[in-house]
Amino acid sequence: MESFSRGWRDAVEFCTRLSLTDALYKDSEKPFLLLDDPFVNLDDERLPAARALLESLAADYQILYFVCHKDRI
Repeated sequence: MESFSRGWRDAVEFCTRLSLTDALYKDSEKPFLLLDDPFVNLDDERLPAARALLESLAADYQILYFVCHKDRI
């Protein structure tokens, strides 16, 4: 992980937390996800993929997504 950029480390940690959420909860119960600027360190080139991930997650989870910059919406 130390060889990854800060953005990639954040992305890997985000995916790890999602995996843990899936492991802790049964299929019938899905918690809401509270995300506080999870992609702040991700570069603009990879941001569309992160947004697509959030859109696909929104089919199964209620997501509260907080950001500091308008371009991250």
